[in-house]
Amino acid sequence: MPQCYSEALPEIAVSSHEENVWWLQQQHPEQVIKQLEAWRLADSVDISLLTLTIQSLISTLPDLNSRYLFSDEGDLCKYRLDGWYPCLEFIRLSSGEVEAALAALHGSPWDSASQPPFKAFIIHVEQEVILALMSHPILGGAYCPGGLVARLRDEYAMQAPLHPSLEMTSLSIKPDTPISDLANDRAGNTERDRLALVLLDEFRIALSSPDMTLNDDFFDFGGHSLLATRIIGKLHSHHGIECRFNDFFESPSAAALAKKVVLNGSPQQILSPAVENTCQQAPLALAQASLWRAYAAHDFGTIFNLPFALEFIDEVDEAVFLQAFTDLIKRHPSLRTTFHVQEGRVFQRIIPVEHLGQYQWCWHSVESGGVSLASEAAYQFDLSRELPIRVRFIRDAASGRQHLSFLVHHLVVDEWSINLMMEELARAYLARAAGQAPTWATPARDFHGFARQQAEQGIHPRHLAYWTSMLQGAADERRRNARSEGQGSIAAQWLELRLEQGSLDSLYAFARRHDSSLFNLMYTAIAVSLHKLDGLKEIVIGTSAAGRTDPAFFDTVGYFTTMVAHRVEFDEQGSFGSLLRTVTRTINDSMSYADIPLEQIQQGLGMTAAEGLLFDVYIQIHANNALNGRLPAAAGEGIRYRQIDPDKTESIFGLQFEIMEDVLEGERRVRLVITYNAERYDREWVEALCTVLNRLFALMTRTGTSECRLVDLALQQEA
Repeated sequence: MPQCYSEALPEIAVSSHEENVWWLQQQHPEQVIKQLEAWRLADSVDISLLTLTIQSLISTLPDLNSRYLFSDEGDLCKYRLDGWYPCLEFIRLSSGEVEAALAALHGSPWDSASQPPFKAFIIHVEQEVILALMSHPILGGAYCPGGLVARLRDEYAMQAPLHPSLEMTSLSIKPDTPISDLANDRAGNTERDRLALVLLDEFRIALSSPDMTLNDDFFDFGGHSLLATRIIGKLHSHHGIECRFNDFFESPSAAALAKKVVLNGSPQQILSPAVENTCQQAPLALAQASLWRAYAAHDFGTIFNLPFALEFIDEVDEAVFLQAFTDLIKRHPSLRTTFHVQEGRVFQRIIPVEHLGQYQWCWHSVESGGVSLASEAAYQFDLSRELPIRVRFIRDAASGRQHLSFLVHHLVVDEWSINLMMEELARAYLARAAGQAPTWATPARDFHGFARQQAEQGIHPRHLAYWTSMLQGAADERRRNARSEGQGSIAAQWLELRLEQGSLDSLYAFARRHDSSLFNLMYTAIAVSLHKLDGLKEIVIGTSAAGRTDPAFFDTVGYFTTMVAHRVEFDEQGSFGSLLRTVTRTINDSMSYADIPLEQIQQGLGMTAAEGLLFDVYIQIHANNALNGRLPAAAGEGIRYRQIDPDKTESIFGLQFEIMEDVLEGERRVRLVITYNAERYDREWVEALCTVLNRLFALMTRTGTSECRLVDLALQQEA
């Protein structure tokens, strides 16, 4: 039994790297990929001498024969075992069994309490011998197979200086690729094949799908545009691979995409993710500065409150939950930031962790008598004096369940941040429930460092020119017609359109046939419905972009999101399918330029702040909503929670369409939430728009809709 180690061997201190990887192994084993490399040995190699060399290496590097286990006291313990034999194995195979055997070795799970994190295999294959080295990431980069084999060469030469050197030829096997991929696709033989393996590796990590093959569709495995953004960024920064959004959508398998990407030199040098000096203050990032001016224009009211609310289906330990949330606030300085104005300049300042106790930001349900989700959502922040976040439990009188009000100001988070926070909250809750502090694979980069970096670099002139060129002379007829009707009002109402599962499956299939996404398809459908209902010839539509162009900040909580605008022109003789392709290419191509705030674009077009927004219609998608899920528990299936939709009573847009894409109990569901300016649009008109939309969605379940001309789309028979 592993427990006997503590009785016979001294305990070794565990490094932060080892602890981080160990926790990741327990919680997300599919993300911890062992490294395996193999070499064909020359006939001149002395196998006996090689065996002695491997034994010497293991003795010299005792961490190779370590064990890790979780003690009864809740500590991660490490022990080094004597001897070399657990780390060396001899195997005899036929030539046809080699690839399958290596794949099986690499794919086998690692038990940290009973197995060493390193193993060498000497494989006798008929007339030749193969050496394979396998190491677990818990050992760190210094113990990768490539580095260890270099030490073996040196040790081999020292053991017998007059003996021929250790000659070996690397086998073209990607260790983290199933053997079926190697056999069927002959990967590893050309540059494109090697690129495909890199792409496949990133697909698997992003989607937590280790069984994905080279020809599997990224979107069929739950991929979406935010994940595509992460992958494209990592390809550029880690591998020096350039990939366009349109290529990703048009060729969504690793094998197909490898034919379109460009190998563009060496990977970028990513700065250390160490948190910045929290005593410093920072200017606002570009997107923050634009949002601040809009916030000031609305008298610093509640317009930019993000009133998230959850219902816990299972009882949650409130003390543990709030302790886990505290871990997030400590990890991400943006959540403990105050905002100040001095001599007309706005800056943000981080509250040091040791001062957090001076601020009230969380409440248990026993402290929330007389408080409702609605009253919390309407709370007006004083961002110069308090944290930009409020977390409050409320016990629902009708159901008895715990409701959570999670109110945060938009200046410090975006949707990417919320998904990241929910993922980290789950990890922190699991650790705190076990009486432990959470561990993180890496520190999170400080958002304030990003803000300082942007302030130094300024606006990218070529990116700004892209937008002004595309939007110059665009005519948004909806916006022009709306200007005289309640332009200053932000009072809003909303309704919801649900898509049935059958029609939803058809829409996904329709989008994929056109190398598009559900978002681009519904965006096009909304534009066409507005065109049909009001006879528009052209429309400008706003949407959101992640705004994260630097992979170093992918795990940072902060406000990176930008609003962008695209013009859609309607050709009545053109087909619906051709319009969808045009919209898809336009949106996807623009993502590389989405670091420019809309305010700067409008100024570049000669617009003034008094003219309002460039568009009246705004469309966005909430993909794989992290506000529906489970908190992990040591036993059982976890603590289930569901998002409670807020009552939308304010909006800066005339018409806002939110595509809510959720996965509940393994089933994908989509809702369309439509928020409309109550003074510019009446409910009867919005309901008529929903009718037109429903008819268009129904048409897309039939063949021939793609080729149908816009003029022939019959969407208003019963008007």
